[in-house]
Order: sequence, then C-alpha cells, then structure tokens
Amino acid sequence: MNIEPINIFDFDGTLTTETWPKFWVWVKKFGYSGEKRNDYLERALAEYRKTHIGDSLETFFGFFHNLLVSSKETLTHEELMEGEKYIEYNNGIYDFIEKSIAKNYIVSGGLIEFLKSIKIAKYFDEIYGTPVQYDSNGMICGIGEIMTDDKKVLAIKDILKKNNRQENDCYNVYYIGDGYSDETAMRYVHNNGGKAIFVYQPNQDDEYYHYNNKIYQTLNANGMIDFYCIADYRNGSILSNILQRQKEKSEISEEFTR
Repeated sequence: MNIEPINIFDFDGTLTTETWPKFWVWVKKFGYSGEKRNDYLERALAEYRKTHIGDSLETFFGFFHNLLVSSKETLTHEELMEGEKYIEYNNGIYDFIEKSIAKNYIVSGGLIEFLKSIKIAKYFDEIYGTPVQYDSNGMICGIGEIMTDDKKVLAIKDILKKNNRQENDCYNVYYIGDGYSDETAMRYVHNNGGKAIFVYQPNQDDEYYHYNNKIYQTLNANGMIDFYCIADYRNGSILSNILQRQKEKSEISEEFTR
C-alpha cells in the first residue's frame, strides 16, 4: 500500500530544545522575563491560579491573556515575534525538514501567529495552534481559544481530511511529541493505525523532563508508544531513520540491546 507519509510534530520540546515557549518574551512589558522559565514568573502564575478556575493549560494561557486585558495593553506583530531569536532547535532539524519525504505539520498549543511567522514555518504544509485576538486597529489584545489536548485531535482529523483520508485513517501517519500535552494526540494516532514517537532531550535539564517521563511510562505501559528516542534529527540518527520510514520498531529494539 503506497500512501503518502505524514509527520505531525508538536513544537516546544519536540522541534526545540526546551518546553518553555518563546512567544512569551513580550511579557517584559510587564516587568517579567519571558526568555526562559524562571521563579519570578512561576510565582506570578501561581498567584493567578489561586483566584482563577481552570486546568493548568487554561490558567497558563489565562495569565498571559489577563496581562493584556487588565492593563488594556496591546502588542504589535514585531513585539510578538521578538521571542524567535531565543529559539534553539534540536540538532539537524533544518536539514531534515528540507529533505523530508513526508508531508509535515505542526500541531501545537503555541500561538499560531507566532509559529506561522518563524523562519522554519515555510517547510511545513500547515501549522495549527492557539490564535491571538486583535482589536479594531489590528493590534494584539488577547489570547483566543486555546489549543487543548482534545483540539489537537480535531487538528489531526483536519489534516487527514485535507489529505483525502477518513478521520480515523492514520496509516503511515507519525505523531512526534515530548509528552507535555501530547498524550491524547499520541493515543489517537496510535489507536488508528499510525505511530506515536516519544522524544526526549539528551541533557534532561528541562524542568518538565520528569513530568514528561511519567507520561511516557504510562503510555508505554499501555502499548501506546511505538518509538522512544532522543530528539536528534541529524542524518543517520535513530529519529531521522524512523521518520524517513527506514526503521521498524523491531530494528530499533535491536539497536538498544546491542
């Protein structure tokens, strides 16, 4: 069966080296440092969550939305994009994506206007994410409807539809994520004939490494994970070979036991 391969990537922690999203750099307007995860910003988030209802994702985005709305501040597109220079991609990503044999997509909780404007965006067939809100002057004034875990599944179904497939036909579809907010999407792709690829960072310094590892352990125990490897896209790496459809799970298992 010759069906065109499809790769669906999470963004932060999957294509990049850390889970902290760089589209929050604009919070410097409010006295915070948004280049990386830090205690001052985390304390402010914790205080916000004491008085606002919602899960961790809803209150996370709600905090940043509230910064703009409560202060009646706005952002320009240039201010939003200031965070791009802080992005560090995993090894080999540019070379891999330029030469990829598959159709490639990003499905992320991140801000879609940011993701569609970064330099690497041109290599992807489409990008899904959380929209921003604009005022009557075309300025960014808030955060729109969040790309929740369940909405990631809707995005996957939309990708399948645009590739003339049934919404449950994930044959030769690979979903690549690092665990944070990827669990539902991984289950959907795996359970519908595709492959779930769980990637991790070699240095394991990210604060969410242990949290993500627990998600991996749960999914793996239920047989949901098809491949588990370092987020290294360089030619000849395990991940690169998998995504080029050169490796099956049995071959990967053999490499780990050598």
